[in-house]
Amino acid sequence: MKLLITPLIVSAIVMSSSNLVYAESYSADKLNKLIILEDDNCNDQIDIIEFTDTKSAYDQNQDGYITTNEVAIKMEEDLEKTVNELRKHGVSETNINKTVTSELNSIDKESAALIKKMDSDNDGLVEPEELEVFKEKQFEQLDSNKDGVISSSDLKSKKSSPKGGFGFLYKQ
Repeated sequence: MKLLITPLIVSAIVMSSSNLVYAESYSADKLNKLIILEDDNCNDQIDIIEFTDTKSAYDQNQDGYITTNEVAIKMEEDLEKTVNELRKHGVSETNINKTVTSELNSIDKESAALIKKMDSDNDGLVEPEELEVFKEKQFEQLDSNKDGVISSSDLKSKKSSPKGGFGFLYKQ
């Protein structure tokens, strides 16, 4: 059952409404969903403007800065969505409770790690400039064929890459 729960959690978290997600092996399906969600001009690809031109869902108070506490709050909200997905897939309440306990125990560590990844001046806050630089790096990572857009052709490049994954993803 653990083999079923883990992919469901990862899937639900990756496709949640947060804008910063861990996605160690971003699947073709998830990349296609990203394109559908973020393709503002309906050309089946995402350019850098479409990718970076959004506020972060982690900035709970919309002051332009992201803190560890704000990230933890968003992760808890995403966990609630994950639980709903698990229930839709018929996962038992016992297994859901184990999963929730495990995830809640790791939220503080994961939120601190996420802030550390983006906080280039190490002041404990992610300022707008740091977030912009981070988004650009994530775009470059997702644009695996380096054509300046994220599209289905990046899937082909991903399959041929040695790691086979996109690493850390900025937006859903």
